[in-house]
Parts: sequence; structure tokens; C-alpha cells
Amino acid sequence: MSEKKVRFDDFLLDFGRYQLCRGDETVRLEGLPLQALMFLVEQKGQLVTREQMADVLWGKDVFVDVEQGLNTVIRKIRMALEDDAGQPRYLQTVVGRGYRFVARIVEEEAIGGVPLPDHGLVTPEELGRAIMTAAGLDPENPKGPLKTGGRS
Repeated sequence: MSEKKVRFDDFLLDFGRYQLCRGDETVRLEGLPLQALMFLVEQKGQLVTREQMADVLWGKDVFVDVEQGLNTVIRKIRMALEDDAGQPRYLQTVVGRGYRFVARIVEEEAIGGVPLPDHGLVTPEELGRAIMTAAGLDPENPKGPLKTGGRS
């Protein structure tokens, strides 16, 4: 069982408990919509085609009305997240192709709830400043040492 937990806004998606919470409250979301949300979140902003969603949710050997089924799943996810298809904060529709989870996510370690780095959200400038600071250099004055407030 996965112990992965992902936060976005005030939601917590717990993969191990197969549960979505908002604050301290459990959000009611059925199995297939929850499974679809987990899959979309795992793709971290990448386009997920309707065919990929259908394969994950039903497999290739199940005969269901995939179009209607996917529309229902997406509608239930949006209702649970209180998301608007016209101005999405979480789930963006790419017309004729599929869906993309667009909210900023933060993964948490299972032990202690310590946030993991949110990859892809650090600018090159921020990374450069962090490296310079770690090396003891002042990012504002690259030729001089970092001022620590003590005597030199």
C-alpha cells in the first residue's frame, strides 16, 4: 500500500488510505473518480488523454460507454474539488484530447509529514542564489564573502 500523500491548496490526497480530505474533513468521492484524480495528480501537469484515462479506469477488455463514463468521472471530480471547467483551478480540459491537473502540488513524506521539494518550481536565479549562499558567497556581491553579522 502506497504511503504517498499530496497536498494542493487546502486538499490532501492520501494514496495509501485512498482518501481525499479538505482541511480536517473527508471529501466524499467515489472509487473511479478518486482513482482518476490520483492518476491525473501523478502526471504532474502533463496531458492525460481520454484513452489513457479509460485504460486506467476500465482496462481494454471492459465494455462500457467510455465517453459517458469519463464525462461522469470528470464531473464528479470537479464537484468534489468545487472546480469550474470555465476557469479551472485544478482540472483543465484540453478539448478533443484529454485533461491536465494544473494545481501546484506538494508531496509529503509518510513519516512526519515533511514536505518534499516541489520539483520544477524553482527558477534558475533562485537555484543560483541558494548555491552561492551554501558556498558562503553573497548572492548580491559574488566577489565577496557572505556577511554573517559577526566580526570579520
